[in-house]
Amino acid sequence: MYQIPGTLGVLNCKDVKMPDSPQRMARFADFFRGYMGSAPVIAAALPIPVTAGKVIPTYAEHTSFLTAYTSMLCFLVVAFVFYRRHRIGTYMLPATWGKSSRIRGRFILSWAPMLSIVATVVSIIMYHYSLDVSLAKQTSAYTHEQSAHIERLLDTGTLRNWSWVFQATFFGSYFGIFIFSTLAFSLMAVREYMQTVLELSDKDLVLKSGDPAVEKTGS
Repeated sequence: MYQIPGTLGVLNCKDVKMPDSPQRMARFADFFRGYMGSAPVIAAALPIPVTAGKVIPTYAEHTSFLTAYTSMLCFLVVAFVFYRRHRIGTYMLPATWGKSSRIRGRFILSWAPMLSIVATVVSIIMYHYSLDVSLAKQTSAYTHEQSAHIERLLDTGTLRNWSWVFQATFFGSYFGIFIFSTLAFSLMAVREYMQTVLELSDKDLVLKSGDPAVEKTGS
């Protein structure tokens, strides 16, 4: 029984239906793992509508091959990470965590998605900087009145007269936007997948991490 402050009524706690936290968390985990499983495929297919719909501005003469090559490379990344899922799974087995090679592998596996995210951001910055430089060579100043002129430049402009270094930076950064983001999704999704296959709970991964302080707390 519980007296609510400021009222005359008495609340019977037995009459209150409390949410089942373990079941809610289990449902959330299942939903998140299902989302993570489909995220790499969505990320790999994203270049098609993004490039074709001109969400990311690029020269018209590059649109078709950028769409084809970027999607192909992204799906290859997804396929390769899934192909290496068994190797990734070996780094998740607590029995092997004491080996120095496994420690290095687990460290790389844990931070590879974050490094891919950083590489995605760097690719975005490099691509838009390269695009701005190429447009600046063909137009005087960026004003609202010249936005139509810039659109015409994107429709008719070309990079064929630029150095191979600049072209490599331009196209490489565009590919990197999607490839690195797909890689981040794929690594996280395969790790969740292998955790399910190996029947490892989050508690197992924490308490058997090899950290003496954690193991002492768990015991």
